[in-house]
Amino acid sequence: MDVRADAVAAAVNDIAQVLAEHGDPLDLAHRLVRHCADLLSASAVGLLVEDSDKDLQLLACTSSEVSVIELFQVRTQQGPCIEAYRTGSVVSVATAAELAATWPEFARQAAGVGVVAVHTVPVHSDGRTIGALNLFRDHEGAYSAVESDVAHAMASFGAVGITQLEHVAEGARVQAQLQEALDSRIVLEQAKGALAQRYRVHPDDAFRRLRAQARAERRRLRDVAQEIVDELDRPA
Repeated sequence: MDVRADAVAAAVNDIAQVLAEHGDPLDLAHRLVRHCADLLSASAVGLLVEDSDKDLQLLACTSSEVSVIELFQVRTQQGPCIEAYRTGSVVSVATAAELAATWPEFARQAAGVGVVAVHTVPVHSDGRTIGALNLFRDHEGAYSAVESDVAHAMASFGAVGITQLEHVAEGARVQAQLQEALDSRIVLEQAKGALAQRYRVHPDDAFRRLRAQARAERRRLRDVAQEIVDELDRPA
């Protein structure tokens, strides 16, 4: 596929708005994975980053179903995303057979959500690998050189953006802000579930409602999500 330069520019501009407004890493991460999915014809995109204990955690994913295999990799410490993180090198698997030959259990989990090909780009910051950007496809085929270059660029831009937001303050807050974003994901998932049940919609549609509300009210995703979760705890 051809990746249009104007589409890449629009994606970068949208992500840059978070930086200009000194926004939160969670918002940046969700914009990053959404744009990568659109630009690179991925059925889903996930972003894994280190937490304050240097353990890899899921920060953002475009699909609630595919987030299951991301979390599977974190739990079992096996799969293409884990390998890219450990080696600091791109891991590209173009067929279901290759996935099964290399990571049999991961391949079974992936097939269960329709994933048959993976292209993973390590995320680097300050000379070391801090995570992995994972592009999943529901059809076989290798990524082109242009697509791979765009994935690299988006991963690098995401790393720079997250690092810049972390360095708004110095010292302990550098890692604390990213840890807050990781913690926020739990609240976000709870809020998505609540909205999905309330409106009888898919969790991904619930997330779109949540994001639209946050943007319309110019509030952080975490704050809007926390408000919804707090409503669940109030006595009827």
